Amino acid sequence: MYTLARREFLGALGGVTAASALPGASWAQGRPALTVGVQRLPENISPGRDTADYTVPTTYNVFDKLIELDFSNNMRPGPGLATSWQIEDHTTITFTLREGVKFHNGDTMTAEDVAFTFSTERREGDGPVRLSQFFSNIDRVEIVDDLTVRITMDGVDPLIEQRFAMWSGEIVNKRAYQEADSYLAWALNPVGTGPFRVTALNTDAFELEAFDDHWRGAPNLSSIRFVEVPEVAGRIAGLASGDFDVITVVPPDQIDTIARYDDIEVVGGPGAKMRILIFNQGEFAHPMMKNKHFRRALTFSIDRQLIADALFSGRASVPNGLQLPGFGPIYDADYPKPVFDLGRAQEELELSGYDGEVIDYPLLPNVIDSEVAVAEVLREMWKAAGINVDLQIRENWSQITKGEHSIRNMSATMVWQDPATILWRLFRPPVMEGRGWAWVNEDFNAAGRVLETDPDPAARKAAFRTMMDEWGTNDPMGAILFQEVWLYGKTKDLDWRPYELPYLDFGPNNV
Repeated sequence: MYTLARREFLGALGGVTAASALPGASWAQGRPALTVGVQRLPENISPGRDTADYTVPTTYNVFDKLIELDFSNNMRPGPGLATSWQIEDHTTITFTLREGVKFHNGDTMTAEDVAFTFSTERREGDGPVRLSQFFSNIDRVEIVDDLTVRITMDGVDPLIEQRFAMWSGEIVNKRAYQEADSYLAWALNPVGTGPFRVTALNTDAFELEAFDDHWRGAPNLSSIRFVEVPEVAGRIAGLASGDFDVITVVPPDQIDTIARYDDIEVVGGPGAKMRILIFNQGEFAHPMMKNKHFRRALTFSIDRQLIADALFSGRASVPNGLQLPGFGPIYDADYPKPVFDLGRAQEELELSGYDGEVIDYPLLPNVIDSEVAVAEVLREMWKAAGINVDLQIRENWSQITKGEHSIRNMSATMVWQDPATILWRLFRPPVMEGRGWAWVNEDFNAAGRVLETDPDPAARKAAFRTMMDEWGTNDPMGAILFQEVWLYGKTKDLDWRPYELPYLDFGPNNV
């Protein structure tokens, strides 16, 4: 039951939405309703299960975290559902909770809800698989009193504060969660503390209404409606006609199109997110992918700056390693950018013994911005080096993960403000084993364990440099492409700003 898709589940209910039992909307007078055209709707709203870029924008409006990021102050962690917290020896964090916070069902938040959110029962259940990934090192959760929770990790955790400020740290209502018939039933009618509550999750639109009892105050909007429009042209047409107030995923080549209108504009900029390639070496990959010289040839063949300039009007940038300045003191400003060198690519290709075999590159359209366009450029770059890559359009993820997939594209978003957010979170041994990508590099793994367990910044920075060397150059598991941009279209009279993370915050502090 837990693996049913949203559409299948709604069909089983005979078309009745999961939120049909909620009272009808009662909008406050004078507050506008907002309509957002999105590239894709998620299957449901399920914090801890899905952290895709098309999922967290809606989740952010329905749930809150103990620690919230201040996007006006370089994403500095600040009070959220917790008013304060104390960290002891990088192993224990004690939260003092905000008093009087209401859930959408009228319950008052207590330590019981927080403790349940991070409990073994929830972390190891069939539903929130990401929760087990982000919080697998929790040893115990203790309720000190109604407004105090102590969480102890199973060892030293340099990320103990960041974990509770980022994705999958959303606090859920214990009673609603446990009373739901299944995890999916709960995810179709979730109960959080956010500024908006769910009224309907349909196959073509998600509808939220203002939650006036929100602890930060009533939202300035009466409701939000997220509408799925996969085609860029359709979203832009809807924005221009007034059907939408905001649209997501505006390709840079459409900036001039939107600029022709007087009452709409493009906003946004560089995001805390990398576009990368994965070089699969497992059972579903071409045998050549096991050869490190061939993988080096693939990465040396890529002119990343050309991609950034040609497809993203220079708004995308080529990073110096798989890192972002937001990593703070662990960021390695001296690390070099990935190299484009066609001569070295051909030398590595000669060493690999490659003789022209077709290498498959499956992908899904309308999931990652400009995915097909980027892949087409990559194919031509590899062709120039003598590598024959076949692009294969697929209909769903299972066709990729359970079929041939030698090369895959992927977006890697900063879910913690730390190097472990990408390199170790996505490529540590248990994850590699689960995905069947068959890349094993002992130097990388040893350095990753330092990054995970040693709080000393100097030791962590050195380990991180080793990891970048192994992952991207010495024994490439993949290739860095560029730092992505998040661009949105909006009406000029809407006072709203996007963030470096893909949160569509329409709460009282941002509209």
